[in-house]
Amino acid sequence: MKKTIFALFAVLILATSVQAVNTNTVSRVVAGNLSTVKQEARQTELTIAEQQKEIQQESATLKKSIAGKKKEFQTLKAQYEALLAEEKKLKDELAEQAHELKTIDGAIRTSAKQAGDYFNESLTTPDHPERLPVLEAILKPNIFPGMESIKQLLNLYLDEMYTGGEIVHKNSEFIAKDGQARNGETIRIGTFTTVFRTPDGELGFLRPDSGGGGLTAVAGKPGWMLSRTINDFFDGKSNLFPVDISNGAALQRLAQTQKSFTEWLAAGGILVWPILLVGLIAALIIIERFISLSRIRANSGKNMGRIIELVSGGKWSECREFCLQKSSFPTCRVINHTLKYAGTSKEILENAFQEGLLKELPLLERFLPTLNVLAAVAPLLGLLGTVTGMINTFQIITIYGTGDPRMMSGGISEALVTTQLGLAVAVPIMLLHHILDRRVDKIVGDMEEKGASIAVALMKKEPATEKGTVYGDAA
Repeated sequence: MKKTIFALFAVLILATSVQAVNTNTVSRVVAGNLSTVKQEARQTELTIAEQQKEIQQESATLKKSIAGKKKEFQTLKAQYEALLAEEKKLKDELAEQAHELKTIDGAIRTSAKQAGDYFNESLTTPDHPERLPVLEAILKPNIFPGMESIKQLLNLYLDEMYTGGEIVHKNSEFIAKDGQARNGETIRIGTFTTVFRTPDGELGFLRPDSGGGGLTAVAGKPGWMLSRTINDFFDGKSNLFPVDISNGAALQRLAQTQKSFTEWLAAGGILVWPILLVGLIAALIIIERFISLSRIRANSGKNMGRIIELVSGGKWSECREFCLQKSSFPTCRVINHTLKYAGTSKEILENAFQEGLLKELPLLERFLPTLNVLAAVAPLLGLLGTVTGMINTFQIITIYGTGDPRMMSGGISEALVTTQLGLAVAVPIMLLHHILDRRVDKIVGDMEEKGASIAVALMKKEPATEKGTVYGDAA
């Protein structure tokens, strides 16, 4: 053990000795290296100092450059914002000018459209066909009309004012009523009226066609009064001339008023025929009643003198024969019936007279109640036609709207024609019914008056009855 410790101690000593030797060596090496490192460190510090200086200079340069860039940026930003403001201002001005231009363009086009509508309806346009191309050029889309178009529009109106004061007599071509082109004399009075006269003497009025470039004859005839006036003007015999100041509305009315009766009835629809049937039946009844009542003589004063004379003389048989001979008088028929009860009491005579009167009344008043009913039915049928026509009109409005008035005219015509026809049938029936009713009242009044007279005459002969004398069939 001791040897081992000793050996270890010896090794330790040896190792320490070797380490001491190595430490010295290392120290020298380290010192050398340290010196080298220090030199390198100083060199590095110098290098770093130079680089820091360069960096600082570069940083100062960059900061200066950044400051300049920032300043330049602010300047450019301010210029950009100013340009934006200027752009916005210019855009606003441009939009305002565009709006004004659009307004001016719309006003010019609207005026041109109105001018086109006017010149299409003007009687002077066929004599100045150059107007229509000018208006078509102004109305072309995507082209601003400009001042030149305004001047052209103004010139068109000035030219229209000038031609509106002219009276033009010449030979012209126009479309006749049969749709064929014809030539004839024409006279235009300003912008109001143009008439034509063909070589065969036909007269009529002219209106511009749908395109405005030609003339078309108006349907209907001017009538003999107007024809005479127009012929005199054509021949230079008169200075009078019919002028339509309504721009064609009066001529259209002239054509409508000359619509045939069949066309007028057809416009009233199916309810026209029941109204006409009512009128026909009423007409037949009225004719029959007038004929029948005209054969009845109401003035029986002359006959009553003879009857009273025969009754006063007690000539009953002769009196009844006389009444039979005068049977066309209803009064005589009633008296004849009353004489059958001559010699009876007053009440019986009065009842006999009333019985005879009641027998005559149905014959006199025959069909008059029916006539009264027909007079009430005719306007009711017209009212039914009015309701039907208005229903049809509202159905058309529901489907097609109110954009085209011509589509509603059928229902309105049906409503108005049936009402007009119903009243036209009912009013004469009521008047004639009143006349017939008065005629019947007059006949009945005559019978009552004469019946009362004959009753008084018979009462005077009552004592003879009491003495046993037999009179008439009642005995």
